[in-house]
Amino acid sequence: MPEGIVQFEVEVTDLSLMRSRVSWPGSRGLWIEGGLEDLMVHFTYAGWTAYMLGYAMSLVLASQDNSLGQTVTDMLTKTIEAMGAGEIVEIRMTRDAMEQVKKDRIEP
Repeated sequence: MPEGIVQFEVEVTDLSLMRSRVSWPGSRGLWIEGGLEDLMVHFTYAGWTAYMLGYAMSLVLASQDNSLGQTVTDMLTKTIEAMGAGEIVEIRMTRDAMEQVKKDRIEP
């Protein structure tokens, strides 16, 4: 994990089945499983943690259903914008591309 980043990882199966975790240098949180409401609470915690540490926040979202993943990404992006984020960047990768990035030890 690079210094100065709080990473929020999300795996979306459907709107009632998601898991997420928050990590930053020196810390790796447990996976929290639940629905959309649980995801939003955990996302708020990640944003608050990033704010309190003075770090940037990174969102990594994976879903087998592209349209569902895009819907959740759009929702979280709008939430980030509403919180006053200065800059938002989006990178999309297939699962194979993400595995190659991890294999090559490149940070997204």
